[in-house]
Order: sequence, then C-alpha cells, then structure tokens
Amino acid sequence: MRHVNASSIAVGLLCGPFICAYIVFTSCCCPGRLRRSSDCDEKKKFERRQMMAPKPLAVRPLEHSLTIPVPDFEKTRSAGPKRGKTAQQLQCKMMSLPLELREMIYKALLGNDTMHIVLKETKLGHLRCKASTLEDCPVVNEVGSPSRESCWGHTDSANIITDTCMSTGGKIEPTDGDILPLLQTCRQIYSEAIPILYKTNTFSFNDLDSLRHFTATILPVRLSLIRSITLEWCMTWPIYDVIAQTLLLSNPALYPPNDEATWEESWRIIATMPGLQKLRVRLFYFEGFRNSLAEMAILAPLMEVKTPSDFVVTVNWLGEDVEGAPFVLVRPEVDMVDEEDAW
Repeated sequence: MRHVNASSIAVGLLCGPFICAYIVFTSCCCPGRLRRSSDCDEKKKFERRQMMAPKPLAVRPLEHSLTIPVPDFEKTRSAGPKRGKTAQQLQCKMMSLPLELREMIYKALLGNDTMHIVLKETKLGHLRCKASTLEDCPVVNEVGSPSRESCWGHTDSANIITDTCMSTGGKIEPTDGDILPLLQTCRQIYSEAIPILYKTNTFSFNDLDSLRHFTATILPVRLSLIRSITLEWCMTWPIYDVIAQTLLLSNPALYPPNDEATWEESWRIIATMPGLQKLRVRLFYFEGFRNSLAEMAILAPLMEVKTPSDFVVTVNWLGEDVEGAPFVLVRPEVDMVDEEDAW
C-alpha cells in the first residue's frame, strides 16, 4: 500500500507559498529566468533539421521505368516518351534458378536484418545493426541525448550524420550497406527483391523526424509491405505538461520533433501501416517522472495503433498498469518496498 510521509506534506505546505511567490515575482520582473537557457540551441537544431530535411517523394504514375512488364510502346505512344524494353533475361544463370532459390539469395543479401534509419544531409540513410539480435542492440537513447556508443554511428547536435561525424581515423565509415547495386542490376531482380527488402527487415528509428521522412520518401505500396518496426525515443520535458509550459514563457515551449504535434503525427503514420505485425517501442523520460495525467497523454496516440499482433512498449518510469491498451506496457522492475519509498 502506498503511503505519504507526514514530513513531506509539512515541507510541501511550508515551501508552497514561497515557490508561488517566486514564480509570480519572476514572471513579472525577470521573465527571462523562467525561459530555458537552451531555447536558442533548440531553435538552431530545428532550423538545421528543416534545412537538411529530405524532399518528399514526387507524385509518380503507377507504371514507371522499373515496373514489369513495361507497357508496349505502340500502345502508349501518345502517353509519353519511349521507355526501355524488358528482356526475358534467359541468358542469365541466376534467372534460370527457381523463384524460391532466387528469393533465398535475396533474403541472404538484403533481408532478415535490422536497418537503423538515420538522418543525413538532405536525405536518409541506414546502418545495419551490428548486434546479433535486436535485444542485444546497444541502447540508443539515454535521458538527455542519444548515446554515441551504439551501432547507430556518430551524429552532430541535431542528430544528423555527416561525413565528419562518420570519419574514423581519417576514413569515412560507410552507410547504406550496398543495397542499391543489386536492385539496379535489372528490372526483374528489382521487382523480385524489393518486396523482400521491406517485408523481412526490421526498420529501426531513434528519431521521429527520420520516421516521418522515411514514410514520405518511399512509395505507399512499399510502406504497406513493412512488417516490423522499432522506435526508441527520449521524451523532452515539458511535453504534455500545460502548467510547466505556461510558466516557462517560451513560445513555442518545444520545437519539433520534441513537441506534441510531431509525437501524435508519428503515431498516426504508424497506425495507417496495414502490414505492420511487430512493433517494439522504448520510451525514456527524466528520472522521477510520476505525472499520471502526462503519461496518459503520452500513451494516448499509441492506443490508436491496432494492426500489430506483437506490440510491446517499454518505459523507464514507474506507474500503474494501463488497461484496455493494444500493447503490453513494460515498466522497470522494483520490489514493493522501493516502490513505496519512491512515492
């Protein structure tokens, strides 16, 4: 059973009026003291992210240059410029193999892996997870900043990978895993292999912007093929804390992607992925977070994700069980005594 120490109540009653008086005096005479000192840095990060954001995918016709079969030119003479023909590839030894064997080759080269999607300058990239299993992958986010000791590579303050960040001993660490050369071999290989790339890999995100840009830069049909996603995100104070945001006197209180609008938009995107079967989420917040109302607001967008059959959310703060959720909520393990003392 939870209990509250009488001394804690007494301290709260004694200090409460002084804290209120300080806030009122500071807001009137020294409002700058209630603003976060990092606002300028956060604004610069936001502006850099906006400048380096990938361009959304242009609207293209359903039939394009990589589509098989290519329409007969005589039938589409008035539709546009002439495009290349599709050869039968009978002279290729690989094409003589049964489709099942070719798919095994594609999976060995392109699939059954975890792809960490990262932000790069004006584009996205990926790094293959170096861990043998997803559970063994080093923690990406720590409270305050992304961990630099992980298989996500090194980033600048805006969480963007640059050549300078990836340089190790004068040598630039490669990204993107040599996937494109195989896909660019011919149209038939592309058409057979591209579904395996999206279906069999786990796409891993540690940034809400990378998730949003990823879904905006691939075809909707490719997005519908994705089966597994992981998301690790460090919540930024004072998200969903109306009182704290008001007292900070900052406008905006949080810059994207740390704000509520980006958080909710990201989950609307995930909720519309029809093929998603497995979803792993790890959320971090400051130590000692106990705001049940803010937690309800944080988890509310997740309630709309109904498609995955395997949906687990792990958080680093204590609290009550969540009933009726489409996910399994995992909290830190503590014994009964420690939990009572924490309250």
